[in-house]
Amino acid sequence: MTEPITTTAAQVIRTELPVVAIVGRPNVGKSTLFNRITGRRQAITDDQPGVTRDRVQGEAEWKGVRFSLVDTGGFVTGSQDTIEQEVRSQAEQALEEADLVVMLCDAREGVTGLDADVGDLLRRRSRPCLLVLNKVDHPETGRYETAEFYRLGLGDPFPVSASNGRRTGDLLDKIVDLLDGIERPSEGSPERDERVRIVLAGRPNVGKSTLMNRLADVRVSIVHDQPGTTRDSTDVALEWRDQQFLLVDTAGMRRRSKVDDPVEYFSNLRASHSIDRADVVVAMTDGSEGVTVQDVRIMDHVLEMGKALVVAVNKWDLVDTTEQSAEGFRQDVVDRYPFLRDYPILCLSALTGRRAYRVLEAAATVVGRARERIPTPRLNRWVEQIIGRSSPAGTAREVRLLYVTQGDVSPPTFLAFSNRPDLVDDNYHRYVENQLRREFGFEGTPIRIHWRNTRSKKNRRPLEPT
Repeated sequence: MTEPITTTAAQVIRTELPVVAIVGRPNVGKSTLFNRITGRRQAITDDQPGVTRDRVQGEAEWKGVRFSLVDTGGFVTGSQDTIEQEVRSQAEQALEEADLVVMLCDAREGVTGLDADVGDLLRRRSRPCLLVLNKVDHPETGRYETAEFYRLGLGDPFPVSASNGRRTGDLLDKIVDLLDGIERPSEGSPERDERVRIVLAGRPNVGKSTLMNRLADVRVSIVHDQPGTTRDSTDVALEWRDQQFLLVDTAGMRRRSKVDDPVEYFSNLRASHSIDRADVVVAMTDGSEGVTVQDVRIMDHVLEMGKALVVAVNKWDLVDTTEQSAEGFRQDVVDRYPFLRDYPILCLSALTGRRAYRVLEAAATVVGRARERIPTPRLNRWVEQIIGRSSPAGTAREVRLLYVTQGDVSPPTFLAFSNRPDLVDDNYHRYVENQLRREFGFEGTPIRIHWRNTRSKKNRRPLEPT
């Protein structure tokens, strides 16, 4: 029986903060200004034009006023290139959502035809607009390089230098003044973010952006057959079944030895940084190709960082299911890579939507397990149950597990006290970990076990009463 396509779409959560969008033609310094204002190197910058493609969102604060800042790709008109058309579409969507538009130009090059095209587009819209001239590194150059920009019809040009920060404080003063009166939440400290942060990771062209757009039910990321289309990490806030998520799309990760382009290098760094901040990572693979060595490297990297993991086998619509079932595929993966037996493996199609929303369901489940804290009395009742069982062969026969406490969550981290921690080998370590998983159900999350010696007076303690 064919499984129906899930139709319950997630709802995109729109920010309550006022939105400021930075637009302009390629290579005028939009990403540099974005990083300067947000105070983080979130957007990738490079001398070559067209580095930014998807919209990149960040939060900024100035004089107690918080706002959402959006970096967009270079605006190109009249191009037949599919990716450039998608970049323009993303920029236009940013304009629709913006409360204030910052049009950025290169003061050193003067007004170009593309600047004039962007200016025409902005004049036809009802959004407040601020014309900013970048790369004015010295005060004296600003006196004679700004006059021609008046013909864009967007008001007085505001000269800055995003690279060295010249007059960016004055620019923020101006932005805050223009945002005055726009409804926004209180200007106190932001509330703690309780959303589940899901990062989509994988090698190039496995369908991360397609899944992002499917789950959001809007075109958040540019999708193209060309590998490496996504460069920056983009995110969208979702609500599904009363649970809030922050979904992050990342660039495809290749082996470092094969990365020779600086933009791809920094894309990989951004992807790795996004994984480091994740609650759960959805490692995506191409079902039509099977699980590759690079897929496994990425999963191993995720687990080494202590992150919960869900494996998503995409493009299942291209797999001949008469030859192989989803369960058979999972079993084959586990047989080849036994460490994955403790992690959910989902077969889905981001393109058709079949089983796509199981990603959100699985992510919420494994994050709950990663955050679970087991009371010490319950742990020690479990210890009493397993110490009578046969220990694995080898030196571990001389090892006695005396008591266990949980020191941390995400990932679950345990302190195991033993008479001979120096004799704990890999077999006995795996034995204890497997027993922990069997008893307490830690599917989807790595487990950390640190062995301690009970002979130390500092560590000596009796079992807690049950």
